[in-house]
Amino acid sequence: MDNTTNELPATADTADAEVKEQKNAAAGLGKFRDVDALLEAYNNLEAEFTRRSQRLRQLEKAEKDVQPPAQPASGENPPQPGLSHEQLLAAALGDEEVKAQIIAEYLQTAAKNKSVPLISGGVQVSARRKTPATIREAGALAQQFLNKRR
Repeated sequence: MDNTTNELPATADTADAEVKEQKNAAAGLGKFRDVDALLEAYNNLEAEFTRRSQRLRQLEKAEKDVQPPAQPASGENPPQPGLSHEQLLAAALGDEEVKAQIIAEYLQTAAKNKSVPLISGGVQVSARRKTPATIREAGALAQQFLNKRR
């Protein structure tokens, strides 16, 4: 009888240990119900990552093919390497044609941004409001108003 009694607790302990092990494994898997679900999600993620990486490579290659090398517009002189901004400005202002182009562009921009002035000729100061204190003053004020309208 002792053997029978000893076997039952050992089986129960083994079952409890398996349940605890499964709970610990499930807790380690996070939101996945089992290892198979985790593996399937990983494979899907890996496939999507590969697709996006390939698409990114295609877009980068297309961008390199489309962009022409930067060249100055016809008639423009490229900036001289080694010249400071002050030297470039002095050279531009010395050339009457460049100066005329700069002024014409400025005037076009200024004409586009022209706004209607809201106040012209100074600022008006409002008169102090006169409030009648009595009925007699109110009547006199009304009389003045009516006389002015005629």
